[in-house]
This record gives sequence, structure tokens and C-alpha cells, in this order.
Amino acid sequence: MAPLEQVEKCARLLSRKSTDDEKFAGLLLLPRVIDAQDTDAWTLIFDAMDIRFIERLMRTGIKQADEQRTGDQALLNIAVSVIDVLASHASIATNTRMLDRIPTLCTVAAMEIDKVSADAISVLCKLLAHDAAIDRVLHDSSILIQVVDSASKCSDPRAIAQFLDYALNRGSHYIHTHHDTAVARGWAAVVASTAEAFAKSHTVLKFELIAALANALEPITVDDAHYIDEQSSCISLIQSVSSGCIFVLKQKTEATQYTDQALVLYSHLTRLWPHHVFVGLVHNATHAVHQKEAELALRLACVEGQSAIDSMMIAPPDSQADRMRIRRGWKLSVCAEIAAAWLEWVTRWLDDQPESTNIDEASIYNMMNEVQKLASSVVNFMLDWKERTSERLMLENGADLIVSSVRFLA
Repeated sequence: MAPLEQVEKCARLLSRKSTDDEKFAGLLLLPRVIDAQDTDAWTLIFDAMDIRFIERLMRTGIKQADEQRTGDQALLNIAVSVIDVLASHASIATNTRMLDRIPTLCTVAAMEIDKVSADAISVLCKLLAHDAAIDRVLHDSSILIQVVDSASKCSDPRAIAQFLDYALNRGSHYIHTHHDTAVARGWAAVVASTAEAFAKSHTVLKFELIAALANALEPITVDDAHYIDEQSSCISLIQSVSSGCIFVLKQKTEATQYTDQALVLYSHLTRLWPHHVFVGLVHNATHAVHQKEAELALRLACVEGQSAIDSMMIAPPDSQADRMRIRRGWKLSVCAEIAAAWLEWVTRWLDDQPESTNIDEASIYNMMNEVQKLASSVVNFMLDWKERTSERLMLENGADLIVSSVRFLA
């Protein structure tokens, strides 16, 4: 620990009784006196300091940045750098007085100020690594919704989208172990806002949010999804994600990585909320637009599955080529999962319906034909692959693909 006398001097300068000039001098003195890793010293400083002074510095810096847009950002630099060190210590990062800084840090993060915004994102990630911070932003969903709204206005939203990716994923892991009404509603509100931005954006933000949404849904279990939907309807979330995925899947000129990510994202919808996703395909009373979107999404998944099979059938029959084929065609497993989810859901749904139900038989028949075509292609591919390589290599190089294909065919 740094010499106690120097630490106490800094603490006195930063106390509530000091003038603003003294507090500012104390902030400048901190990095010269105390090592960033000295938890005991920083805890003593934090307990004594007037944290509201740091907040005022950030707010003043934000105002100056809004007015100038360029120039010296000294106030923000100093305030964010001090909070960055404080956030590095778990006992401080989880303190309510630190958590109260999150909304202002989010504002700084979204301002696209060189280095300062990146540093603010780094601080936020340190804070959100702790459950206390995740609980705070889910109980007050407006904090992250503000970030989503700001991302839509950024000229380069990649950094803020990456932060949302991390924040949403942490929130999903948290809700998995904390089934609380307020937390569930907050999660649904933030993810729905992100999904809406994904659906409506016509900039690079759309493609940046695909991975963020997929990583938000990946940790969620079926039980989690059911609980969330009970607390706050997920229909608008599902419709926005579905609409955005369809747009991406139809853009054949775009990089294939986005098509693949859109398939993964859509597969999470079918895994978690199959009824909301598929009911439009079988019921005449469903809104026509949603029915067409659901039908198109399933058709596109079947088409992409066939495309994956075609890419794997091109290579010559040797083991090295077989490994390359599986890498090229990994998305077949995702497409098969989507098709299997449809078959499982529609079978159960039809069994549960009374004879008087207004069922769209034509739509069901058309979708069954699409799924049947994919199933036939999967069978032919599996037989072809078995002839080209040994069962051992099949299991070593494509276990996930085999499992999903068998589940689909079953």
C-alpha cells in the first residue's frame, strides 16, 4: 500500500468538505501517489471521496463535448480514468455509489469521442461483469435502451454494438439464475428495443446487431423463455428479429457471414418461442403480414440448408476434403434444427386442435413440401457421405451435423 500519509492527503482533498479546486487537485494527484492495483488504498479513497464531483465532471464534459464536438476533453478524460481504476476493484465496483454512475457512463460511451468513449465502454464492461450492475440495468431498462437509441445515431456503431453484445449476453446469463419479474421485464424491454433497431436499421448497425441478439438468446433456456414471456409478452421482440433476419437472408450480395448469423439467430427464436414463430403458418386468423414473414423465413431456411448440402457435395471423396466440406456446410445443422422445430411444433399443435379450428391447410401443405425436399436432400447427403468416408471420420468431423440431421429426419 502507498504511504498512508499520502493516501490520507488525497482522501482529504477529495472529501465532501473540500472545495472543487481541491478535489480537482486530488484527482490529478491520485495516479502519482497510488498504484492502480492497490485495492486497500483505493478503497480508502473511495470511502472518503465525494463521488458526485466525478459525476459533475462527466456531465460538464458531456456538455462541453456537445457544444464543441472537437477540442480538449480533459474533464471527461480525468473523470473516466479515475472511475476506470475504481471499477477494477470488485469491492468498489459493486458499491451503489459506483453503480449510480452507469447512466452517465453510457452517455459518454455513445458520444463517439476518440479514446474517451472507448474508455467509458471499458469501464462499463468492468462494472457489468458483476451481478449487482446487471441487476441495476435490468431493473432500470431505460439505461440500456438509451444506448440502443444512441447506437442508431452513431456514424460508426461498431464499438457500441460490441458493448451491447456483452451487456445483453451478461443479462441473459443473469436472468437464467434470477427468475424475477422486474428482471424479466427489463430483459424483454432491452432485447425488444435492440431487435427493433435491428429490424429498422438500414446501416451497418443492422449487421452488427445480428451477433449481439444471437448472443443474447443463446444462454436462454426454454424454461427461461417461457417465464419471460409470462412476465412480458415477447411477440414484438420475435416479430422484429424475424423481420430483420428475413431481410438479411434475402440479401444474396452481402457477405455470407451475415446470412449464417441470421440463420443462427432465427434458430434461437424457433427453439425458444416456437408457437409465436410458427402459429402464423397454420392459422387463417393470424395477421397476413406476419403469416407471410413466417412462411418466407422457413422457406429461406430450407433453401440455405439445400445450399449447404450442395457446397459439401462438390468436394472429391477423400478425408481431407470431407473435413473441408463439413466446415463449409456447418449451417445445415442450423437449418435442420429450424425445420425440426417446425415439424415438432406443428405436429403437437394439430393434435391439440378441435375439428372446428380455422386451420390454413394449404399453408401447412406447402411448408411440408419444402421441409420434405430438405429432408430428401439430407438423406441423399448422409448416404453419399457414408460412401465417401468412414463412420469414425463422420463422427469426428461432423457429430453436431449428424445429430441435428437425425433429429430432423426422425
